[in-house]
Amino acid sequence: MKNKTWMKISLITLLIGITFIYGLYERNKFIKMDEENLSSPVLKTMPDFNLVSFPDSQPVSSNDFRGKYRGLFLHIWGSWCGPCEEEMPQFLKYARKIENEGVYFLLVAVNDSPEKVDKFMKRYGQLPKNLSIALDVNNKFMETFGTFKVPETFLFDSQSKNVNKFVGPQDWLAPSYVTRLNTWLGEKPVMMKPVETH
Repeated sequence: MKNKTWMKISLITLLIGITFIYGLYERNKFIKMDEENLSSPVLKTMPDFNLVSFPDSQPVSSNDFRGKYRGLFLHIWGSWCGPCEEEMPQFLKYARKIENEGVYFLLVAVNDSPEKVDKFMKRYGQLPKNLSIALDVNNKFMETFGTFKVPETFLFDSQSKNVNKFVGPQDWLAPSYVTRLNTWLGEKPVMMKPVETH
């Protein structure tokens, strides 16, 4: 009788131990997958897109930017988005600060109307010469870029490779954004950075 009880206790303890070890194995597997996803973004190169320029309603496509600039900041935002509104003044100042660095800024307004974008942008006056605005009239842009919330900013190099992604509003006037730009877009191969969030 004692042997049967002891065997049952031993078997239960063994099963709990195996379950615990297997749980740790599965957990570590998912942690490793997350780390790999952060260091290797899903979006490797700039996908094809078609937009409408603001305010003149001309066609804008990905081909308008490929190979034409040292870098392209592609900023996804909306006039209805509180964090976007908070971030925009700094983002425009950052664009102006690096106006002569061969870097272009495309601000893509999603789920928005020309009237609302016009009202939103009027407060900023003259925009930097290396910046333009486009509207996602077909509401496909966020899906194409795998984006689910705004603001989000992608940085592409001259070969249209995705070298960095910034999730959420950023402190664009921090000195690090200016100094790291040369690392991101330098002549040497750029190491993929983890997604930057704030």
